[in-house]
Amino acid sequence: MEIFSKFLSESDTTVRLAIPTTSLPHFQNLRRRDLLVRDWAEEEWTFRFSIRNIGHPRPVFSGDWVKFSQAKGLQPYDLLIFSRLEDGEYRIELVSKWIKVDLRSFRVSSCVIPLPPWIVLKVLRNKA
Repeated sequence: MEIFSKFLSESDTTVRLAIPTTSLPHFQNLRRRDLLVRDWAEEEWTFRFSIRNIGHPRPVFSGDWVKFSQAKGLQPYDLLIFSRLEDGEYRIELVSKWIKVDLRSFRVSSCVIPLPPWIVLKVLRNKA
């Protein structure tokens, strides 16, 4: 079951992942704050779930999140899906990877385009 999907921001990739507040009910009954999460390459990561209480409550992932983001080369505008399987396992999937392309020859300074997931997975597998 999908808990949330999100286009990443700059701070999501470098500091902590801000979780949409609409997803908060999915985390209300957590027995512990550390979640074991498996990614698309079957690697396991420990994300710490917490709620910032300053201003509006904002749920976030920290812990291994920044290591995960760096290891996977996550960038702003990448789209992730976070879900929980029937067996209780948490999964995180990269849906699309965005790259910045210089299109000066087309009289456009730059743009961001999505890559299909099969290309992203092929590139990630070749990096390992």
